[in-house]
Amino acid sequence: MMNAVTFEEQTEQIVEVLFYDLIHEQSGIRFRGLQARPEFRIELQGLRVTSAGTFDPVPVARTLQHLGDQYNEEIETTVQGILQEKNMLKKFRETTEQLSRNSGLEYELSFLAVAVKLFQCLAQVAPTVVEPDLLIQTINGNPEVRGYIERQGGWENFGNRGSQHNP
Repeated sequence: MMNAVTFEEQTEQIVEVLFYDLIHEQSGIRFRGLQARPEFRIELQGLRVTSAGTFDPVPVARTLQHLGDQYNEEIETTVQGILQEKNMLKKFRETTEQLSRNSGLEYELSFLAVAVKLFQCLAQVAPTVVEPDLLIQTINGNPEVRGYIERQGGWENFGNRGSQHNP
């Protein structure tokens, strides 16, 4: 059966997991579930989506976190410049694009890694300013990344890559 959740909705769920974990990192709380939309309920023990298919955003979020952790100094130095821009989304996209073109990873993986790490840094520095929509729109707005994810079999298969990226 075809998964009824769209690519954009899956991206939103993944970013919500990342954002939730990031905001609650200091307290030691990890993602347990989202209450915002009843169609996206996650069981506390299994962390599996209970409706709209079998998509589980948690392993995808963990894979993206691992990729993002590979970038540190280069990204952290750009955070203040992004925060000072009036059009944060535009500057975020431009910076992500620029940094991802200059890495050793294939472009799409690099783009995701840079976007996640940059988002994490921004959210840590300015949690009241940075919204998940910044990362959601950046990922959903890149047709090359979307095509790459779809060629992998969708976000579902991308989340299974997590064990392949462990050092």
